[in-house]
Amino acid sequence: MASDATHDIGNLSLIKGVSAETRHRLMGGSSFEIIPPDTILVSEGDRLDYLHVVLDGVVELSASTSESRAVISLLHAGDSFILSAVVNDAVALMSARSLGRIETVHIPARLFRKCLKRDAKLLHNVSVALGGGFRSMVRHLRDHKLRSADQRLAAYLVRLIRAHGGVCEITLPLRKHVIASFLGMKPESLSRAFSGLQSMGVSVDGERVTVKDPAMLERFANIDRMLDDSDA
Repeated sequence: MASDATHDIGNLSLIKGVSAETRHRLMGGSSFEIIPPDTILVSEGDRLDYLHVVLDGVVELSASTSESRAVISLLHAGDSFILSAVVNDAVALMSARSLGRIETVHIPARLFRKCLKRDAKLLHNVSVALGGGFRSMVRHLRDHKLRSADQRLAAYLVRLIRAHGGVCEITLPLRKHVIASFLGMKPESLSRAFSGLQSMGVSVDGERVTVKDPAMLERFANIDRMLDDSDA
């Protein structure tokens, strides 16, 4: 199945600009896969044989104990998992699960580490990816430490509206219990948070959310575009 992945791998940010030899080696060893919904791709404690890259769909990264479980991050097209574990040849600290049907590329971890030692551009790309992942985690931590439940939901809705080009009527992209866990809430707390935002013009009908005044939500959530924008 390696040939199926060739075009997609060539466009990945991790691979762009690498030497022709590195590109050829990575493409030749990689495989493409379509994965059904709710499939566990990586479990906490696994030592990864592959670096997985999302081509389409959403992957949930989560952590758990015997008593609780929390969504740590959500990955989209172009994101890899779990890069830090592959680079360090270490066990995964998070589990990865497909949310809906996804398409992925699997790059052999050992091959990836060998190429990483030989290709300075690949090393640079990985450094950028790890740095971006760290900054995303810090923003996620800022949300949880500095914002109330209502403010976290408000910030989440503002970001969704921006991602949809400013359209104020949006469809929630994930099941509500996943959104709740990602925002550090229980499902019932998410329902209360939606109710708390009604006075600011937020209405919910199933998976459809209408926001009359996104600027009001942005002020309520104390969003600082320099600090909170995910691509900065």
